[in-house]
Amino acid sequence: MSHWIPVCEFPLGQDLSAVADFIHRHQLPLRITEENNRQCVASLAPQLVEPMKQLLQRWQAGDVDLAQIQVHTYDESAPQPQMADSEKDSAEGAQADAATGEKKPGAAVGEQSQAVVPPSVIPQWSLRQTPLSLILIALCFIGWVMLRQGWFEPLIIFPQKPGDFDASQSSLAWHLAQGEFWRLWTPAMVHFSLPHALFNSLGIWIVGRSLEARAGSWWFALLVLIAAPVSNLAQYFWAPQNLFGGMSGVVYALFGAAFVIQRWQPQWRDVPPSLVWLAVVWLLVCMVGVVDYFIPGGIANAAHIGGFAAGLLLALVFCAAGGARRYFSAGPAHTADASPISGREF
Repeated sequence: MSHWIPVCEFPLGQDLSAVADFIHRHQLPLRITEENNRQCVASLAPQLVEPMKQLLQRWQAGDVDLAQIQVHTYDESAPQPQMADSEKDSAEGAQADAATGEKKPGAAVGEQSQAVVPPSVIPQWSLRQTPLSLILIALCFIGWVMLRQGWFEPLIIFPQKPGDFDASQSSLAWHLAQGEFWRLWTPAMVHFSLPHALFNSLGIWIVGRSLEARAGSWWFALLVLIAAPVSNLAQYFWAPQNLFGGMSGVVYALFGAAFVIQRWQPQWRDVPPSLVWLAVVWLLVCMVGVVDYFIPGGIANAAHIGGFAAGLLLALVFCAAGGARRYFSAGPAHTADASPISGREF
């Protein structure tokens, strides 16, 4: 298992965008995290710790411009040609100059190595970083069990009787008059089949955990607490005569948030963009009505649309307030052999 080695720390309010761009541009095995009210730069490669520490200290002092620094990598396992003593001294001097950002007169600078964008890799977040996502997954299966046992009535919004709909005389109004406000949220727990619960849990596991791990559980909780009643109310007012339930409205809010964050912060690749687009296409296909012929009870399209819209709007506010900076993936920080990331990574 790989371990991150601290390189340098900076105050929480210091702008490290130049450092993040330097790491991303050269695809260095470095990351920037927020830990104990400090911004910490860490490395997976021990040989980079001291050179990067010197370079970042000089950058912080204003002696070097990271945008002008070029990094050259080589394979240590490859056989190296024999060099004379004078050539070795020259090479060692050139490496020292590169590490400190200095250039000697007449020194030749090689071409900058081409940055290769890594493929999308879903990070292996530790469970303690995503407690709310795990609770939501558990609620999916708890709701399914309660439905099978006939204990689901306290969770749902009773369907409205056929006839002209009057909001003041509706079943929802009756629930609220009885003080049963929890029913605005609890229909998200009810799942009518095991595959229903599994698919929603999979969406939370892939999308929700990455959203929560990077931005923190408080913002993630706000997203869920707003998206759940919005999607439930959208479905109820669209078809009040139908019984509905499921976490898919919340899952679509997660997809909506991921869609906005990926537009705002293109470097974020925790969630494959193709997966987000697949969810959008599935939403459109379900709205056409074709899927209703194959799934008993139909699809809660209004809940999907309401949740997706809520996720879009909340993510727009979040990103406009500066939250998108927490979704910057610097370099190959999410390789398969990387240890779970601690703190919030930018």
